[in-house]
Amino acid sequence: MKHPRETLEFWIARFLDACVAAEATSPATLKVYRHTLHRLARFLKGQGVTRWEAAHPSLLESFLHGAMVQRGWAPSTWNQKVAVLRAFFRFLETEGVIQENPALPLPWHPPRRRVLLPLPPDQRQKLLAIAEALPETPLGLRDRLIVDLIARLRLRAGQAVALTVDDVDLTHRRLRILTRNSSRWLELPETIARSLQRYLETAWPALIRDRKVQALLVNHRGDPLTRQGLWRVIKILALRAGLPLSVSPERLRQPVGLPLSIADSDG
Repeated sequence: MKHPRETLEFWIARFLDACVAAEATSPATLKVYRHTLHRLARFLKGQGVTRWEAAHPSLLESFLHGAMVQRGWAPSTWNQKVAVLRAFFRFLETEGVIQENPALPLPWHPPRRRVLLPLPPDQRQKLLAIAEALPETPLGLRDRLIVDLIARLRLRAGQAVALTVDDVDLTHRRLRILTRNSSRWLELPETIARSLQRYLETAWPALIRDRKVQALLVNHRGDPLTRQGLWRVIKILALRAGLPLSVSPERLRQPVGLPLSIADSDG
């Protein structure tokens, strides 16, 4: 359907055609462009606006706020719509239809932080009990140590897998861990120091195949354990304890009663 050059729909069609011609826009993105811009055109007409030059920032923000309230948009959806409007009005600016982009002043909403709740005390105790009951095999000692590092020392998954044997100082009963900008020594409780010593004396030498590997936590092939591998250990122990799959290293390391923002975890 052709539209007169001065209508709102004419320039929407021109913009969509330009996106298709550039071959850089996916069909899904084109669908979002089309849906958003035609809804905007209907909104503007309801406000008596029939030319894009009159689409001021306050009108655009009213359109977005109305849709956000009506449809319950998340901040990420708001940001997606702002990106659509900025791209469209940038095209109109390039085409000489408008003097400046009215979508640039639109606010950008930071995404909501997902909160990770700590494990309930009973679930935490079940997982700790399963870890304590692991056999005295190399992998059993390793998995018990992993639970100690996460649950009792409260290390992040990334910090745990980054440990090397040189980070262990059993003489002074301490462990060197990486922080965001440097490293620091962490004093070890006696029980964890004994767990580390047992692991290093019997389990680690049995698992290591390449003496160049210095990672403290290794897999069954003797390679450094990854964060995904550590997650798998926690998930398997949780299943053995009859716990839900929502158990994670982040939830395990978080003390009861102190929710953890996803932004504070390292996945």
